[in-house]
Amino acid sequence: MKPRMISISALLVVLAPAAFALNSRSAVSVDGLDTNPCTVASPCRSFTTAIPATAPGGEVIALTTAGYGPFTVTNTMTISGAPGVHAAITATSGDGIAVNAGSTDSVILRNLVLIGAGGFAGVNYNLSTTAELSVIGCLIRGFTHGIAVNAFVAAKAFVEDCVLLDNSMGIYLAGDFTGASILNGTVTNSSMIGNDFGIYITRAKVVVAHNTIAYSGTTGVNMDLSGGTGLAAYATLESNTIVNNPTGISVNATGVSNQAWVALSQNVVAFSNTQAVVKSGAGAVFTFNNNRLVGNAIDGGPFTPEAAK
Repeated sequence: MKPRMISISALLVVLAPAAFALNSRSAVSVDGLDTNPCTVASPCRSFTTAIPATAPGGEVIALTTAGYGPFTVTNTMTISGAPGVHAAITATSGDGIAVNAGSTDSVILRNLVLIGAGGFAGVNYNLSTTAELSVIGCLIRGFTHGIAVNAFVAAKAFVEDCVLLDNSMGIYLAGDFTGASILNGTVTNSSMIGNDFGIYITRAKVVVAHNTIAYSGTTGVNMDLSGGTGLAAYATLESNTIVNNPTGISVNATGVSNQAWVALSQNVVAFSNTQAVVKSGAGAVFTFNNNRLVGNAIDGGPFTPEAAK
């Protein structure tokens, strides 16, 4: 019987699904190769190769301690280091991690170490299209911006259990100049140490900081609305420790019809050698009368009392 011949085109059709299938879980390792399929059994060497090999909604895991290089995330995905692994990203220029995904996407970054060696941002979250970012359990040090959030659409940014160390701005939260975007930012259980600004808020509509430490910087929390027209920003600071900064909390609104409001509850603001709380322009500070201001050159005030509800 004459053997049946299979054409090359037919063979490619059969092999195509296997060749181009995306992983639901990809992996990188110090022993990996970027020619591998990026599976846990056969990992790649870099996040840059593993991310496009991963299906939207999937995850990329660093299996071993190593430096993995800067990368960009373009769709819903979780990027994480395995427990006990030191998964480092060093940026000598630009960003350690650039996040620029779709309008309904959610990006999670977890257990990563970002090192600025001339880089601009540890995590640069450009919200012209992206909907939600979570940064959990990361160490970010030595950048101009540790975490930079620029919202041009309605968006959410969540930071938990992170350490921001020796950056010019630890966490930078900014909405757009039109006031149309609503940025909800939450920072919890995190430490900002040695940053010029621990948390810098500008044009962000709603920010909540809870159980954070801002230590040994220039200003612990800074809210500034000095540009644009008719903008508003609101922040609630609760159960934070803001110590050994020349200025503890600064609230400023000097643009045309801009309003900056900060509510304080159960915070400790201590040992500010310039002033604990500074407000200027249309900046307003509300207090639940349960804060502790100790050892400051000037405590600041007066503040507007807010009744507990």
